[in-house]
Amino acid sequence: MNSSLNKISTTETSSTSSQAIAASGITNTTQVMYSVLCTLAIPGNMVTILVFIRERRLLEKSYNILILTLAIADVMTAILLITNPSFVVGDAFPYPTNPVLGEIFCRVIWSRVFLFQLVFFSIYISLVLTVERWVAIVKPVKYNIFFKGKRLILCIFVCWIWSLFLTGASLADTVYKPNLSSRNICEFEIILQGTSFRMALSTLQFFMKMAFPCLSIIGLYIHMIVSTNNSPIASVESKAKLRGKVTRMIGAMSCIFIICITPNQIVLVLAYAGKAILDTKLHHFTAFFNFIPTCANPFIYGLSNETYRRRYKKILFSLCPKVLRGGADAANLDIVLRERRVQPSTIEQ
Repeated sequence: MNSSLNKISTTETSSTSSQAIAASGITNTTQVMYSVLCTLAIPGNMVTILVFIRERRLLEKSYNILILTLAIADVMTAILLITNPSFVVGDAFPYPTNPVLGEIFCRVIWSRVFLFQLVFFSIYISLVLTVERWVAIVKPVKYNIFFKGKRLILCIFVCWIWSLFLTGASLADTVYKPNLSSRNICEFEIILQGTSFRMALSTLQFFMKMAFPCLSIIGLYIHMIVSTNNSPIASVESKAKLRGKVTRMIGAMSCIFIICITPNQIVLVLAYAGKAILDTKLHHFTAFFNFIPTCANPFIYGLSNETYRRRYKKILFSLCPKVLRGGADAANLDIVLRERRVQPSTIEQ
């Protein structure tokens, strides 16, 4: 009889555990998808960072400092995806058993606060890149006032603090549940869910996280195109910058951000309004799109900008065995010859 009771207990425990895992929205498929994303994101962005480490003169351009910042943020995002139990490692993550450590773990790590802070930090860096292009094209006389030296570093710092402020609410909405199975000790419990106050707050958060930066990017690009093409006094240099590879690259990068991030933000607004549930398969599916720009950005840099593409080839060939380095020597010679024919100021436009 004891044996029968043990079997029933084991079955119930197993059933409860599998239900908890299913409810969390974590599947083998999502783990594989996130693993592939991180495998592409880390090497791709590391190559971008190496470009600036090896050729520091590129950092004389303000937009290259911002692109380096974005690449570092993308590497950090991929690392956090690997180390967060909700994405790559899943149940293999060592969950704490101590109540104090469990509380810290749930609110700081499991809540994904810093992970999504990096996502919104990247969005605001994309907005700053767009503003940089707008000033360079529409207000070139004022460019050095806003995008040189300490002002640019201060702008990056403000974006970091602001993005952390926007995601800080998740610290309060995540709770530690020691009575649950050891593999599912954390839960989302949205404070005042479904109330008018929480709905208004979530709408404001959606606006500041998503609508404001994305609409600003779209508006600035429209203004750049209209003012440059329709203005009789627009300089030849401004028109060249509008058609330049850097402007196109930043535009493509911003479009990817807008397309990928919108679905998950809509799900979050519905959840705060009490119309959807967090940590489900739908939530995880839309959340995955948040991180696609992390691995897509290096490809955008290389495909839309010959300057980055040539330097990517130079770095990648240098990592090949000596047998394959004949192509590297030819590629390096081609870069040197090109840069002698073209002035550095025009290469980066």
